[in-house]
Amino acid sequence: MALSITMLVLSHHRNAARPVKEFQVQIDKNLPPMISKDSVNKMLKFAFKDSVSKQKSEINLKRLELQLAQNNLIEQTEAFLTLNDVLHIKVMPRIPVARVLGDKQFFLDANGVPLPLSPTHNPEVPVITSQPDVDRYAILSNLSLAITEDDFFAAHIGGIRDDSDGIYMDVNNQDYNIKLKSMDDVKKKFKMY
Repeated sequence: MALSITMLVLSHHRNAARPVKEFQVQIDKNLPPMISKDSVNKMLKFAFKDSVSKQKSEINLKRLELQLAQNNLIEQTEAFLTLNDVLHIKVMPRIPVARVLGDKQFFLDANGVPLPLSPTHNPEVPVITSQPDVDRYAILSNLSLAITEDDFFAAHIGGIRDDSDGIYMDVNNQDYNIKLKSMDDVKKKFKMY
């Protein structure tokens, strides 16, 4: 019994003292590639202060996940070590649902939170042509999601403008726009169009 416990402790100590051989970054292929593997690798090298031979016992996976998730283009990360001394990082990028073309250009995610333009990907999302107030971001994100989910509106709406008297949706190749006074039952309003 004592021999078993001693062997277990020694093997655990030897495993913890082994260095990490490499990083493997995986970005969810079902989501828009808002951030590249190279960018994540650079963040990892910065997190490890360019030390690729970091010992497994020195790595705090939770802190590493939180450090990577501080990037504005990353929604969530998952880090784990395998028995063959490889550090795996799964990255879930934030998903843009609208692009704001005001004084500053940026995307909005599904929660109405701004995210910067991506250097690697330019997704096709509804465009907001005005500079909305911060408290309107969530409403405009919800409208953008509703437009994207409706095949007809996704093909026919060219832009969204947020004015004081309502939200205007510009119709492609037409001389009129659609005005929404409120966002109540927007999907029902779309069906009645």
